[in-house]
Amino acid sequence: MTDEPTMAVYSRLQQTFILISLTFASALPTLNVTVGNAVLPQMRGDLSAGLEEISWVLTATMVCTAIAMPTAGWLGMRFSQRRALIVCITAFTFASAMLGIADTPEEVVFWRACQGLFGGPISPLCIPVILSTYPKRDHGMAMALWAGGVMLSPIMGPPLGGYLTSIYDWHLTYAFMVPLGIITYFLVVGAVPDSRRHTDLRFDWLGFLALSVALPATQIMVDRGTRLDWFESQEITAWAIIAVCTFYFFLAHSLTTRQPFVDFRIFRDKNFVIGSTCLLVSGVLTFAPLILLPTLLGDLRGVPVETIGFMLMPRGIGFVLGTFVLGRLIRVLDPRMMLAFGFLIEAVAFWYMTTFDLTIGLQEVFVAVVVLGTGEAVMWTPVAAITFSTLAPHLRAHGSAIFQFGRFFASGMGVSAAVIVLSRSTQSNHATLTEFVPPFSEVLRSGDFAAFWNISGLEGLARLDGEMTRQATMIGYINDFWLLMMLMLAVMPLILFLDRPGSSE
Repeated sequence: MTDEPTMAVYSRLQQTFILISLTFASALPTLNVTVGNAVLPQMRGDLSAGLEEISWVLTATMVCTAIAMPTAGWLGMRFSQRRALIVCITAFTFASAMLGIADTPEEVVFWRACQGLFGGPISPLCIPVILSTYPKRDHGMAMALWAGGVMLSPIMGPPLGGYLTSIYDWHLTYAFMVPLGIITYFLVVGAVPDSRRHTDLRFDWLGFLALSVALPATQIMVDRGTRLDWFESQEITAWAIIAVCTFYFFLAHSLTTRQPFVDFRIFRDKNFVIGSTCLLVSGVLTFAPLILLPTLLGDLRGVPVETIGFMLMPRGIGFVLGTFVLGRLIRVLDPRMMLAFGFLIEAVAFWYMTTFDLTIGLQEVFVAVVVLGTGEAVMWTPVAAITFSTLAPHLRAHGSAIFQFGRFFASGMGVSAAVIVLSRSTQSNHATLTEFVPPFSEVLRSGDFAAFWNISGLEGLARLDGEMTRQATMIGYINDFWLLMMLMLAVMPLILFLDRPGSSE
């Protein structure tokens, strides 16, 4: 049983039009997130919001996106991917319009949450349509082109957000999403074919509600854990208990009900499980550097924000160019070898980043981000084809939802873990460095040291403490890069257990 239309009815022109339309649709929520991140400082000042309040602008979007993503499987099967996409794009565009006129923190958080709820299912809804539009031999190429196009949004997001904010203010950034949403709506209406609807498919409310509680509880626990000293805080302990209990209930219920919210039969497919695991790791390795590198350059090297935004662009450009070229090579090369090679390239990039120090220049950062982008391109090209190569067509809707949800959720967890490692490592290394600065040090009392780091006065002590903090923070960044490299190498042995995708229709 399958709910996808037969791909033999599509000409090459129709396939291209469908792919372009779905790429626009998938890029829309991603662009919204990256554009929104660039305007947070101005939004905070304009709304007179504190750090805790403005953090909910991001948290609300992430939590609601995580809740909504798994619903894509049921929505696509119950109402068809085309209908679900049209509704989600329309609601997402309306939420963007309301954000353009919002003037209180509560309104902003509410409409950002709506953006997450309606934007979350868009990308998972697109994947089964792409897979059903193209023959199996072209799945790798189609997914590579789709991914390359979607990656344009995080490239353009930060500079676009900064430019629109400089023209007017942060309201224009969200208002700008409205015409893009309208264009995407007409593209999907004109290009995407309708598919079979399973009108007898019921919605598993218990499973959905359990997952809707477990995911936010986990996200909030991780986001606030560092600030509240983890399980020393009763709040964090409560969130952890809620997350564990609701996850357990979700698993037990899903394994015993006839029509679960998530069809766990997808996890019987070896390629899907291993491919999704690789994608989880890829999500961590994709988004963690987007947090670490800008803060490293801005806080430790004093690089202007505008320059930092442009320094991250070569990574995305390299990814886009790589996917367009390598998408065709997957027809003749073993995708498992390409996947391993992609992970190896990224491991080399992170190893190179472990050599950074406080004298790091923009050239070294440019090289690192280009190599990272190349590795992502080589890795992403085969991973989607491998993951769905042996999955039954009627399970693709559930599979694509879990595929995208896992990457998104792992990205959030990975970013939080990277921040935790950086914070704890900085504190630990700062304490260690102070042991090498005794109050009676003759070195600090002689020559140039005495003039700049005069430990006999408060100003000299403050300068010395500031320098030790910079050195400790740099070590923290290096520790993060080491951990990311080791994570990359640890997942590579799983590739040995993959079956090579067949080339048959």
